[in-house]
Amino acid sequence: MDDSTIKRNIARTWDEESVYYDTYVSHGIHTEDEKELWKRAFGTVLPSGQSLRILDAGCGTGAMGLLLAEMGHRVTGIDLSRGMMQIGEMKASQGNLPMAFHVGDAESPPFDPGSFDAIVARHLLWTLPQPQRALSNWYRILRPRGTVMLIEGIWDDGKVLTRLKREFSGIMARVFEERPHGDRGYPAAVKNQLPFPGGLPEYRARQFLEAAGFEQVSCLDLMHIRQNQQRRQPWYQRINTATSYYLMTGRKPE
Repeated sequence: MDDSTIKRNIARTWDEESVYYDTYVSHGIHTEDEKELWKRAFGTVLPSGQSLRILDAGCGTGAMGLLLAEMGHRVTGIDLSRGMMQIGEMKASQGNLPMAFHVGDAESPPFDPGSFDAIVARHLLWTLPQPQRALSNWYRILRPRGTVMLIEGIWDDGKVLTRLKREFSGIMARVFEERPHGDRGYPAAVKNQLPFPGGLPEYRARQFLEAAGFEQVSCLDLMHIRQNQQRRQPWYQRINTATSYYLMTGRKPE
């Protein structure tokens, strides 16, 4: 299956999930305390007192981009799913937040070199056929000393116990929920083409960043945010949780 076919399938999947995507605790930001945790995390890696040009790559409904816009940054979002971004546009309008949305391929964003001061990508690299290509393209469109921020984790470590927990959680979700998250998922032919369907290990994220030319690579543990989210999840979702959740950053040299 070629890249264009894979991405059409990916866009269709997220278009179908767009209407209820934000209802899931780990997707939308539903409380002020969670919002503050995200702001503190970004505050540790972005320079203070500056309004930065930020690209939200694979922005979906704009959870990260709109939060960064609320922090005073000028944000552009790009995503394959028009349906997801329509929700984001509505949220931006309701919050009077300056975020622009563009339908396009986050793996190969159509922007000029040096267009952005920072790029954020949450839960994206696992769903890209060629994540190394994405990092190389993001390096190109960042200005010198610009920052890339990857928010990733491990959802399925491949262990038998993890698989059993995920299967049981899915069964309970189908019992109690009208639209269980991930019940449809990607077609098997698409999922088999993705290099990290269970999530992106930290060491691989670091390798991708360094291979693309980024320096000063560092990692911030975000499991406290997952724990905050878990307190609002049904019991059957809490048994199926990430084993790793992190914010990894790299800087483009001068």
